[in-house]
This record gives sequence, structure tokens and C-alpha cells, in this order.
Amino acid sequence: MMKIKDGYIMKEVAGNNVVIATGDERIDFRGIMMFNEVGAAVFNMLDGTNSVDEIVHAISKEYEAPFETVEADVNKLIEKMKAHNLIEE
Repeated sequence: MMKIKDGYIMKEVAGNNVVIATGDERIDFRGIMMFNEVGAAVFNMLDGTNSVDEIVHAISKEYEAPFETVEADVNKLIEKMKAHNLIEE
């Protein structure tokens, strides 16, 4: 199961969900990541206890969106987070 690496937290700043690096992670983290409400939900569910399938089901149910659409969007977001080195598996 995947989880957000230690050293990264999400804070609300001026109405936006922003990922902030803490501790030693500040040295390697370049740029900024902001999430909408759904992205923030995915970030919060990546805690090492939920599978991607469970996350997709939860988001699909919460927002009454088609499973296939949510699955594609969640996978794309996870790949982006991996590219920024935010996720450990």
C-alpha cells in the first residue's frame, strides 16, 4: 500500500490545499503542489492503509462519479505525486 512520505504535510493556505515539505525534505522538494478538494482527499487517504482501488471507490461514491473516470484521475494524480517523490510504496 502506498503512503505519503514522512516530511510532507498538506495545509490550507488562502483557500488552497498546498503540500509543504518539513524537515530534511525541504532540501529536495522543488516547487509547490496544490490540490483541489478531490486531490486533497486522495492525499489524505494515502496513509498506508488504503489501496488505490479503495481510494477510487471512496471518491467515486462520495462524488457520485463514474468509477472509470475516477480511476483514471486518481492514477494520474498518483503518478504526478510519484514524480515529485511524495509517495513511498
